[in-house]
Amino acid sequence: MCGICGVYSTKSTPDRDRLLKMREIMRHRGPDDCGIFVNEEIGLAMRRLSVIDLYTGQQPMSNEDDSIVIVLNGEIYNYIELRNNSLKNKHRFKTKSDTEVILHLYEDYGPDCVKYLNGMFAFALWDKRKKLLMIARDPFGIKPLYYKSDPGNREFIFASEIKSILAYQRSRATLNVTALYDYLTFQYVLGEKTLFEGISKLMPGHYMLLSDERPEGKNVKYWDVENSYDFDRSEDDFADELCSLLEDSVRIQLRSDVPLGAHLSGGVDTGALTSIASGLLDGNGKSASGFKTFTAGFKEGGIYDDHEFAGITSSFCKSDHIVAYPTADDFEREFTRLMWFLDEPVAAPGLFPQYFVSKLAKENVTVVLGGQGSDEMLGGYTRYLILYLEQALKKSIAGSSNYDLHIPLKDLLPNLPQLNKYQPLMSYFFKEGLFGEPDERYFRLILRNERISELLSPEIQEMAKGYNPFDTFREIFNAVPEFELLNKVLYYEMKAWLPALLQVEDRMSMAWSLESRVPFLDTRIAELAFSMPSNIKFKGGITKYILRKALKGKLPESILWRQDKLGFPVPLKQWFKKELKPFLKDKMLNNTALNRNIFRKESIESQLSENQESEFDRTLWGMLCMETWFSIFLDGNAPK
Repeated sequence: MCGICGVYSTKSTPDRDRLLKMREIMRHRGPDDCGIFVNEEIGLAMRRLSVIDLYTGQQPMSNEDDSIVIVLNGEIYNYIELRNNSLKNKHRFKTKSDTEVILHLYEDYGPDCVKYLNGMFAFALWDKRKKLLMIARDPFGIKPLYYKSDPGNREFIFASEIKSILAYQRSRATLNVTALYDYLTFQYVLGEKTLFEGISKLMPGHYMLLSDERPEGKNVKYWDVENSYDFDRSEDDFADELCSLLEDSVRIQLRSDVPLGAHLSGGVDTGALTSIASGLLDGNGKSASGFKTFTAGFKEGGIYDDHEFAGITSSFCKSDHIVAYPTADDFEREFTRLMWFLDEPVAAPGLFPQYFVSKLAKENVTVVLGGQGSDEMLGGYTRYLILYLEQALKKSIAGSSNYDLHIPLKDLLPNLPQLNKYQPLMSYFFKEGLFGEPDERYFRLILRNERISELLSPEIQEMAKGYNPFDTFREIFNAVPEFELLNKVLYYEMKAWLPALLQVEDRMSMAWSLESRVPFLDTRIAELAFSMPSNIKFKGGITKYILRKALKGKLPESILWRQDKLGFPVPLKQWFKKELKPFLKDKMLNNTALNRNIFRKESIESQLSENQESEFDRTLWGMLCMETWFSIFLDGNAPK
């Protein structure tokens, strides 16, 4: 696990000193080692967290004749199979690292080398003979890669973190107003955009080629899921294959030359990984009793403390379980640093406890397994049931729906008690309209703020030039017209929401120099998941039904069929009423914040009112995150 950066220039040799500044601002990503390569048009640099091949895996790394140079952030899990089965007799290996495998794959297959990789990665590869730069990102976007094309200076700058690009340019950020609209709408930014004007992200499952002939770059998509429903397979067949693939994914992701543990909540996803990992370690003759698992809870208890359920799984798997308890004081003290590590705010307040769980994990191990990706591929959010209920009612009343739902209303009825804790969302969802177009209805379910015009100043609204985030959302949602309703929803979640979660996963772990691996995000699992009809994957509206069936015997029944699990709730509403309101007022109502003229003063004051009905909600969370981002990246107030 590393931080990589570089500059490609057709004008002059990249500046070595500025490259070093790019590299060192990401020191947290790789405290163990560092390297730099500068030659004519290209400069590559990296910081390394040593996990595989601790002693000979230094980067930048070159092939046998030094004609190809690479820097890699990530892990290639199938590197042993690739090395032994297809490369061993063709190439002379200098190391035991996964990085060298990419070099030799590129020699054999060119840019198509990415199609052979099972892993999480972002890499930059320089082909000296062709004077060609290739940058690539893994299929799901587990590892980040950002870039800025500067035609005026004939430069292309890229890095694992945006602050690294700013360090090379010795500049502060400029706000991308349309990205601000995305963020306030969804609490993540859609597509290639970032909140930084002129800086883009390489999309998951893509690579880019740059050369003298094409300095602007050629962007290529090399992987995606397809419309490939298999209606002939049985539920048992799907469950058996899912279990087999997940076991194999965990098996190859246990490869590490440093201590490894796992995140463990009280739910199915991390429980499955802990159970499988423990079994594999026992099967390899290694004791699983020392396998460490980590979670966070809050002293406020109730829905804010899931550690008792996590403890049930830990006891079942015989893991050594450790719990962190972040506080309101921790939130106030660390919040600015959190935003600095993130580069740009995304997702929900759950990133706060994740930061402290990562700190706890790093005190014990160097690598952890995490459960990201299961919900977005296998139907893990209860909001899907609300959408299906409405569409099933429509079909029952009108005799038809926009989609063949495959799940009739009668099959949903026994599982509607899952919605008990979602009455506020249902009240909002059904408040204005019923039976509309599915994309419009789903958009309403994930909308975080419908009052953006009340929050933003007229000047900022003018700069947006009428941009509507719904239009971009709709393009992604309907990208595969043949998908039935559930797969349309999951495709959007995998392409738009999951990258935000993965940004949190990467930044909160890398803040502590911890490597986080996510075994559900294996292309074999994704392709299987998207071939499942909804009446198998989401049977009766039971979230992750097929995964629960696949894991029978691997988890306690109380965990396997648990329906009351929430995400990673944080007691911000309680803290807001007791401790945090002065902190927020200081952040958002100081003269610098008000003179920026982005948020309307009256909107901020309304959110922070002493009125008893005033409470901490997702609107206030978004405004707090953005104001902190403004202070760090627009005003230059980076934390020490």
